[in-house]
Amino acid sequence: MVKIGLATEAGSADRENEDFALAAPDAFVVLDGVTPGPHDPGCTHGVVWYVRQLGVRLLTEVAGSPDRGLADCLAAAVRGTALAHGGGCDLTVRATPQATVATGRVVDGRFEYLVLADCTVVLELPDRLEVVTDDRVERAAGELRAAAAALPEGSAERARADARRAVAVEELRNRPGGFWTAAADPAVAAEAVTGSVPLAELRAVAAMSDGASRYVDLLRLGGWPDAMRLLASDGPGGLLARVRAAEASDPERRRWRRGKVSDDATVVHVLWDSPR
Repeated sequence: MVKIGLATEAGSADRENEDFALAAPDAFVVLDGVTPGPHDPGCTHGVVWYVRQLGVRLLTEVAGSPDRGLADCLAAAVRGTALAHGGGCDLTVRATPQATVATGRVVDGRFEYLVLADCTVVLELPDRLEVVTDDRVERAAGELRAAAAALPEGSAERARADARRAVAVEELRNRPGGFWTAAADPAVAAEAVTGSVPLAELRAVAAMSDGASRYVDLLRLGGWPDAMRLLASDGPGGLLARVRAAEASDPERRRWRRGKVSDDATVVHVLWDSPR
């Protein structure tokens, strides 16, 4: 038997949730929409529309095309979403709506996964956890983020540093030496991190956006074993509640230096409780 839990929550009450998740009995997708930067995105639809369009197409491909690799499924979903924009959007603009991606599925006795940019997939195996993420985002933009976060909250210096960082990160996106996100070019799917493990060895899987993975990698409320135990006992909503409580205790971002007080956060948790 498989138990699937899903929770998603906007980072702010005055903004729509730019994350998106869907799950089927043998497949799931998690998307984290990239918040628009300072430049014109060349698109009238927006990030929320984009992640919903891409997410539905991606789950359809992943669940419905078992003979097609996950990178090819992502490419097909990106291509279909680009066509759905219609002729009124300039999809060549670097700031066009885009998202980070995590997806997984069961096929022929194996669990396959794909990660693009800073979503995370955690595989719980009998003797270890495998944590899969695409660290090119952090390698390309981590120093810029840290430099801005070190400045006083609310200061003019911080505002200028944040603006410079947003411009610089946009220039690093979807180019060699930078990092890759799903936007309008299906070729980017080839840059995703992919792999598989035998399903018989898998006890649980978690997939999450970076607003949820900050439980471990930013807020350091616990390690990945703690996070997986919490998901098993309290479900995805329990993990998000811990994240939100920590963020609320530090509204001025002094204890935990971070770009947003609270980010959109999403978790899908899959738990098997019987032999497969």
